[in-house]
Order: sequence, then C-alpha cells, then structure tokens
Amino acid sequence: MADAADQAPASAPKKGGGFGAKLINGLGIFVLTLAAVVAGGYINAKLHPLPELKLGADGKITAVAPPAGGGHGEGAGQPQQALFYAIDPPLVVNFEDGSVVRFLQISMEIQAHEQKAIESVQKNIPLIRNNLLLLMSNRNYQALMSREGKEKLRQEALAEVRAVQKKEGGPDVDDLLFTSFVVQ
Repeated sequence: MADAADQAPASAPKKGGGFGAKLINGLGIFVLTLAAVVAGGYINAKLHPLPELKLGADGKITAVAPPAGGGHGEGAGQPQQALFYAIDPPLVVNFEDGSVVRFLQISMEIQAHEQKAIESVQKNIPLIRNNLLLLMSNRNYQALMSREGKEKLRQEALAEVRAVQKKEGGPDVDDLLFTSFVVQ
C-alpha cells in the first residue's frame, strides 16, 4: 500500500499567471511607460522652451523675438546663441608627399550668430566648396600634421569663406571649425 502511494503522480504545482497577475503586470508596464513619457516631455520642455507669445491688435498671435544684440531691454546682456552650418559632404582633396599620393578629408562647420549669415552660406555653398577645395589641394604633408599647420589652414579657410560672403553681399560669419580631419 505504501508503494502505491509513492507511485501516485504528484499533483502539478499550480501555475501563477491568472487574470489577476496579468492585470498587475499590465498596469505596471503602463505606469512605467507613462512615467517615461512624462519625464521625456519634461526634459524636452527644458531643452526646447516655447517662445513668448503676444496677441497683436489685429487678433493674431505672434512669437516675440528676443531683442537683437545692443538693445537696452531685458536680454541686452545676454549673448546671442551661436548657429552652425555643416558643410556636407566632407571635402576631399589629394596632394603629393614626395612620390606618395595622399588624401585629405575634412568635415567643417561654419559658425555665425545671425540666421541671415547661415542662409547666405547655404546659398553660396557651391562657390565656397570650390574655393576651399582649391585652397586645400597641394598642401605640405608635414605642415598638415602639426597643430600649427592645421590652425593656419583653418584660418585661411575662414578668410576664404569671409571673402565669398563679402563678394556675394552676405553677412560675415564668426568662425569655421574643423569637426573631422583625416589624412591618409
């Protein structure tokens, strides 16, 4: 008789996961998702604040632009935010180093504080790219490997962009930055 009791199949353990457990899991996922959306919205609002809005006499709502530099208003002491324009695709030129042909690939961004300057650069980008390619070809490899050589090239490139802007009647740009510099 004891043998029969030992050989009887043991009752399978009851599996959890009924309706109540699924409901709790679903609510937990919902709460975590809601918290992530709220946190993301808060971070986005801090990074990208909404502009001040003003109701005009004609009944239209317009965004109030902060005063341009030099004003005597509330934002007079605050510097205007820098704008950047990436010259894309990167510039690639070849040059000789003795009997070896080398390649130079440079990614650049132009910095300005006026949107009109960035728009002018975008309009004149074919001329700017042409002049920069001509400027960067036939460089001395050893000079390009030093920090001073790179800085000299950057200053010459900035002068070239400013010359194009002046010739085409566009506003001046503030700076030109190398964001990638590869010599092969």
